[in-house]
Formats: sequence, C-alpha cells, structure tokens
Amino acid sequence: MTEYIKYQIKNIEPLRIADDSTSQNGQTTTLRYIPGTTIRGWIINQLAKRADFENLKKDLFSNNVRYLNAYINKDGKSLFPSPKGFYEDKTVTEGKKKIENVVLRGDFTEGYKRASLGRFSYMDEECIHYYSVDTNSDMKIKINLNEGEKQNVFRNEYISPDYCFFGYIAVNDHETGEMIKQLFTDKIILGNARSAGFGKCEVLSCEITDQLPYEEYLPEKEQKNSCYMMLLSNTAFIDQNGEICGFTEETLKALENKMGVHNLNIAFCATSTVQVRGYNRSWGIKIPSLPAYEQGSVFHFTYDGVLSPENMRKLADTGIGVRTNEGFGRVLFLKDYEKIQYKCAEKYFDDSVKEKKTELTKEDSKVLRTIARSYYKNKLERKIQGYVLKASQEKNFWGTRTSNSQLGELDSRITANKYNPQEAKTAIYNYLEHANEKEETNSVQKVHNSLKKTKKYVDQLYATDLEELVGFSGKQKGYVMGIPVSELMSQTEKDSLKLELLTSLIRFKNKGDK
Repeated sequence: MTEYIKYQIKNIEPLRIADDSTSQNGQTTTLRYIPGTTIRGWIINQLAKRADFENLKKDLFSNNVRYLNAYINKDGKSLFPSPKGFYEDKTVTEGKKKIENVVLRGDFTEGYKRASLGRFSYMDEECIHYYSVDTNSDMKIKINLNEGEKQNVFRNEYISPDYCFFGYIAVNDHETGEMIKQLFTDKIILGNARSAGFGKCEVLSCEITDQLPYEEYLPEKEQKNSCYMMLLSNTAFIDQNGEICGFTEETLKALENKMGVHNLNIAFCATSTVQVRGYNRSWGIKIPSLPAYEQGSVFHFTYDGVLSPENMRKLADTGIGVRTNEGFGRVLFLKDYEKIQYKCAEKYFDDSVKEKKTELTKEDSKVLRTIARSYYKNKLERKIQGYVLKASQEKNFWGTRTSNSQLGELDSRITANKYNPQEAKTAIYNYLEHANEKEETNSVQKVHNSLKKTKKYVDQLYATDLEELVGFSGKQKGYVMGIPVSELMSQTEKDSLKLELLTSLIRFKNKGDK
C-alpha cells in the first residue's frame, strides 16, 4: 500500500532553481516550483551520511520511492499547474471572467485569445482560481573565465521569499517513509546559490498519510466512454526502439490497458512541450535533455467501456511514462471539468501585508555598485566624445587669434599634471593669466596672440557641472540603478574627465588644422 509523506515548507530566503529550458546567455530564469529531482537530491545527500547508505540506495532510487514536485499552496489548499486549453475575449475584467474550454469540443469563439491563468490554480465548482509567483533577480560579474572569454555581467532570477509549498513523496514501505520523514525538521536548504544565502526553507509540517494528493478532484463515479486527464508534471514516454516520444499508437495502447478500456483515442487536447534539463552536482555534468509534455497539458480521451474509480486512483498514484520516481508522469483525472466557465485572479499576499523587500547581500551590493559605476562612466565618456566632436566643428570655437602653439603649450601643462587634477587646474590658470598679461603689456601687434576666449571657456568648464556641460541626461533624479551619482564618481574623478575633455578639444583643433 502506498503512503505519502506530505510536507509543507516556506522559503524564508530567495529560492532559485535554474530553468535551463528557458534560460539564455546572460540570463538565468528560475522554476516556479520545487521539482522532485531537487527533493530527491537533498534527501540522498542527507542519507548518504549514514553507515547503511549502500543498503538504502537501491530502494531510494527505485519506483518504491517517488518524489513529486512541490507546488505553492494557499491557506492549506494544494495548488496545481494551471490547466491549458482555455480562451477568453480581450477585455480586461476584475473578478470573475467568462472563459471557453477548447478541450471540450475542439473550438472556441473567433477572436478569442489564450486565457491568462497564472502559474498555479485550484478549481471550485465552475471557476478556476489562479495565482502567479513573484520573482526578482540579482546581477553578477563572471570571474571564472575561460581563455579569451570576456568578463560579462549576467542576471539570475529567483522566487521571492515567503511562499509556502506542499510537497509529496510516495513510499511503498512504511519504515522507509518514517526514515525520510525524520529529515524534515527545522530548516532545509534547496536550489542554487546556497553559498550566497539562497534557498533556506523552514519546515512548517510533515506527516505520513494514505490520502492521495489532489484526490478531491478525482471523479467518484465511473467514466463511461470519455474522460479528462491533466498532467500534474512533465511527462514523456519511450517507444519500442528506446527513443523518447509522446502519445503514439503504442503508448496509447499501454495506457488503454492500464485504464481497462478499449479503442482509446485522443479526441481533443491542449498541450505544450518543454525540454527538461538538469545538472548532476556530484558528477559535475549536465543531464541529457528530455523532450516532454509540459505540466498542465490536458487530454480529452474517448474510448469504449468504462473507466473505474479504482483505475483512475491507481494511475494517479503510480503515474505514467518515464522517470516517475523523479516526479515525472503524474496525472489527475478531472471530475465535472466540462462545467468550468469562469476564471478569477487571486492574490497570494494580502494588500495589508507590506511587501517584504530582500536586502542585497554584501557581495551583490558590491557587484551592483561596480556595474552602476561602469555604466555611468561609459555613458558620460560617450557624451564627452559627442560634445568634443560638436564643439570642434564650431567655427572660431577658440577665437580667431589663438595659435596652435599656444594651445600646444596649454596641452603640455595639462599632460604634465594629468594625475593631479588640482595641480593641473592651477597650471592652466597660471599659464592663461601670464599669457594674457603679457599680451596686454605688449604693444606690438600680432595676428595670433590672444587666449582671452580660451580663458573664458576654461572658466565655464570649471564652473559648470560636467553632466550639464556635455548634455548627459542618463541620471534619473541623481541616481543610477538606485545608487546616488555622488557615490559612483568623486569630484576629483570628474575633474580628471574635464582635463581629458579639454585635451581632446585642443588636439582635435591642432590635428584638424594640419
């Protein structure tokens, strides 16, 4: 007889379980649930410390122990992946909204779109109540680089704290169940980035029960000639050649035998597929991908005969397809599914509860500040380049009587003090004041001999904020990525950039004349 370890945990810290099927270069997304493989890995790691682990291992990896996915729950009610196949009109409606089920007859009203049903839901008479899962993300700089690889920034998504999850582990042996149950005490740590403080979960409850998960949705009566089956987890099959496949004539025949009916056919269905990937931490390798029907897919079966409640319970208990001990292939037969006519969005967290904001770790804060500074400086330097180009194209920017040799002398004084902006500023003004005084006392008329306009521009340069001078509008109310600009770059650094700007203007002028 199958027993179930039913546990409830709450992620008191951000929880990240990488979803390699949707992740892209520079962006890692997270699953919105805890897969059975994650639970199995944690349990195996805990039991591996025991002296008798070699004797336990065979049972733990067999179908005698089946680790189901853990989904969020609300107020003690287990939620499951939202079913596919519903359509709605394009109007925005609060509260209940009318929807149509394409799995019933294979059609829906023209102009309708796929209904938005969040991530997880429960059904109550004629309505589907659904929830979404809030996520956030952090940013990192890749430091373990391969040869020739650039030091890029990447973003990792995670589930926000304070979600409760119901999970189940099916066991065929009571002693094995008691042994596993003892592991669920106090705190457990799951998922990725555990060394950075992620994945800490609090165990709220754990018990052994003979109650089948989601049995309240199972039909209590025999289903004659047709039924509706939803996948509670990703599902795939193997054909006679050992290749991964979906429903085929061969796999339908095998399911037909388990259901105890004849001439089993798929009348209508609403499905999607996913490439399930994974990573073995012990071996340090990626697990081969598995193409599968995605959880939430719904099938409308027709057949000859009667599907009994006993056979429905048996299939819901054992699952179908491959890797059932990892949580794959879980199914649920649905009663009164044709009565669903409405959907209703629900909030997981009450409005009265202030949203908990996760404080950045010291490491993440440092990385974010580094990124913000690099972004700010890069944008500022590009604005400076544009400003120099535009100013150099302006006719008589330096005045008609300023010679290249005078600007060259100014350039040399800046270069000699480029590592000390304050000394450079003093040297610039000493030269300009001396040159202008000399010109005023010199009675000889020369074509070139005036730095008055240059002096006026230098005064403007030091009197004006650098961002304002070059037209930089990148800072939003004095902040970049939530960090004050004043914390990203000191005034000394800005003065150094002003020197670079002045030098670029001079050299652009001298090279242009040549």
